[in-house]
Amino acid sequence: MRRDGRPLGVLVAVTKGLLILWAVPGQGGRPLHPPTLQQVQALVRLMAKDAQELYAFYKKDQGLAIDRICRTNRPPEWLQGPVLGPGGLRGLREPMTRMAQALQDITRHERDLNPPGAEILRRLAKTHLKVRGLLSNLEGLYPDPSLPPGRQPPPGPTAPTKVFQQKLEGCRILRSYSRFMAKLNAQLEAGSHRARREKQRPRRGPRLPAHS
Repeated sequence: MRRDGRPLGVLVAVTKGLLILWAVPGQGGRPLHPPTLQQVQALVRLMAKDAQELYAFYKKDQGLAIDRICRTNRPPEWLQGPVLGPGGLRGLREPMTRMAQALQDITRHERDLNPPGAEILRRLAKTHLKVRGLLSNLEGLYPDPSLPPGRQPPPGPTAPTKVFQQKLEGCRILRSYSRFMAKLNAQLEAGSHRARREKQRPRRGPRLPAHS
């Protein structure tokens, strides 16, 4: 309980709700107001935690409790390599666009195996919303006139047709996404710490010439 009388859990829920409100696309498929870098970092922090929880739940839900099974293949090309390259946050457009498509594919497979309203479907929808929110915020920070607002991601590779292969592919993608978001969050946190240290460092004024 806080001093204002509101339970801490309520405040956490409200905070997450506000993050989603400014994360989802506004009119025309773009944010109503350009986000700040601090807001993007807050969303990434939330996405990293959500990605870990989704991966853990997916393994348990699919009966893939042995993590080694999900490591049989390399991560998708778009989730490999350095998370933040020379382009900074701009470079997240492609992996997040492809991840949005991958989540749609996994969700489509799960709809064939689960009743409406199943927990796995709810979690996938929540993660997909956050990915779309990050894409929307990237468009707000770095508008590109050549990209139509709210464009659909390019089609991905043909998905496996057998149920077990679909499970392994979903596990591989969600594991890779979880690791990708953890690295991204760590990089942004480190950059924020460096910026704060630089800001707190005392600045030396110009040295006065010595009198003879």
